[in-house]
Amino acid sequence: MRLIRKNVERVAESEAAIEKLKAEGFKELEKQEEKPEMPVNLADMNVTQLKALAKQKGLEGCSGLSKEELLEVLKGVV
Repeated sequence: MRLIRKNVERVAESEAAIEKLKAEGFKELEKQEEKPEMPVNLADMNVTQLKALAKQKGLEGCSGLSKEELLEVLKGVV
């Protein structure tokens, strides 16, 4: 659970930790709905963006790949 007090945010997993933080003045942070990912057109992205996406997806060894190679690798992941 995420709790906030002023501009300080804390994450508590156990009920005891949650209660302790609430006693210190923290309030439960409103749950934010996750926005569905927008469909990505990989061909419109540049090499830097494709490499960042590969890194975000946990792919390793993509730093030396060309745009075409990155597109092939990412096609099955995205």
